[in-house]
Formats: sequence, C-alpha cells, structure tokens
Amino acid sequence: MNRFLLAAFYTAIPFSALGWSESDISALKETQVCQACDLSGADLRWANVYEAELGGSANLVGADLSGSDLRGANLYGANLEGARLTDVNLTGADLRWSSLRGADLSGADLDDAQTEGAVFCQTIMPDSAVNDSNC
Repeated sequence: MNRFLLAAFYTAIPFSALGWSESDISALKETQVCQACDLSGADLRWANVYEAELGGSANLVGADLSGSDLRGANLYGANLEGARLTDVNLTGADLRWSSLRGADLSGADLDDAQTEGAVFCQTIMPDSAVNDSNC
C-alpha cells in the first residue's frame, strides 16, 4: 500500500515543481540568457556560460555550478543560497544584491567581481574561510 501511495505522489507532481526544467538549461547553454528563471537544484557543472544573463532574481538555490565559466556573468539579485560554486570562474561577474547564504565558493575566482550588497552568511569563500558578514 505504501509503495502505491509513493508512486501516486511522484506521478502527481509535475517536473516543473522540482525547480529547473531541461528547456531552461538548454536555453541558458545555447543563448547565455535565462533571466528570472528557476534553475534551483540544477546540475550545471562545467557549463561554459561566460557573460551569461542570469540577473533579475534568477533562482539558483542548491544548483551545482562547480567548475563553470561565469566570467562577466550578470547574476545581479540572483538567489544562490546553498549553491555549489567550487572552482568557478566569476572574474568580472556582477553579484550585486545576490544571496550567497550557505554557498560554497571554494577555489572560485572572484577577481573584479562586483559584490556590493551581496549576502554572505555561512558562505565558504575561495580561501575556504567562512564569511558570516551579513548573517
């Protein structure tokens, strides 16, 4: 009986309720644009999306962007809470007013990145230090 209920539960939930959709990820990789989209929990490891347009409150909560190239990307106001950003190239990226609460930036390159107003709380910084400056 429990298996039946569990199967019914999973088939009743549309995939869009889980956050990201394959079409959003494809659009981002092809056009470099995904403003205000929901990519929460998406696997974007090693994505080559430099200068991507992800501003306008894009939802990247819990997304895995490890090793990605986000040079010059617009992440203004993006929600990156709990995101994995290890070894990401964020050189010149716009992270102003984004939330990086609980994000892991270990080994990331933040040279010339704009971080004015960004929320750092329990954020692992590139040097592995924990930043709690906005908790």
